[in-house]
Amino acid sequence: MGFCRSIAEGKEMTMAYRFFYWALRGRGEQVRLLLNELEQDYEDVFVSKDREFPSLKREGAATLAFGSVPMLQDGDFKLVQGPAIMNYLGSKHGIMPSDPRLAAKTEAMVLGAEDMRMAYFRILGKDERAAEKRSQFVEGDWGKRWLAAWDGLLELNGDNGYLVGTSLTQADLAVWDALDAIVNWIEGAGFEKFARVESYYESIAARPAIAEYLVSDRRIGKKL
Repeated sequence: MGFCRSIAEGKEMTMAYRFFYWALRGRGEQVRLLLNELEQDYEDVFVSKDREFPSLKREGAATLAFGSVPMLQDGDFKLVQGPAIMNYLGSKHGIMPSDPRLAAKTEAMVLGAEDMRMAYFRILGKDERAAEKRSQFVEGDWGKRWLAAWDGLLELNGDNGYLVGTSLTQADLAVWDALDAIVNWIEGAGFEKFARVESYYESIAARPAIAEYLVSDRRIGKKL
């Protein structure tokens, strides 16, 4: 079970978040990064495919709306889908822009990060064409689509180190996480001529709460 944190003596007790996902990074790491940046207590509930997962699925739509993880539990509220969880936490903890247009752009970038993460997932594996697929990705979409997109969006936002507005949003951590997976686990996928994206990547990694988490025992070592 999650643990409780006293806000102040005599005041309401706040239950830590519970975050349900496999014991790997995958679609869950962006949420863990965000919870650490927000300095929120949370419990990692590592789901096994042969024990906890079937049990959660039997609980139906009230627990796993689409029969999949990640799932965030916030008291009696349960939410699935990584991008939705990111946007919920961003809104709840005040880093989602209040302007509706900027909020929409933030949500769009969280989804863009998910698209990039899916492209990464598709080129993993050990089949006979896996290496060829990764090479094609590095020579094609990695720079021409993804790095070019983030470079352009950073420039449009005033080259201030954030993707939206003048401070960090959940989009920054969603994008950082997908970039981190690719540059660390796909051979040849560096930042090439995109110095702006590389500087952005390094600045997010250097944020105190993120830097502390990245070297902590809490971070999962598996590449996925």
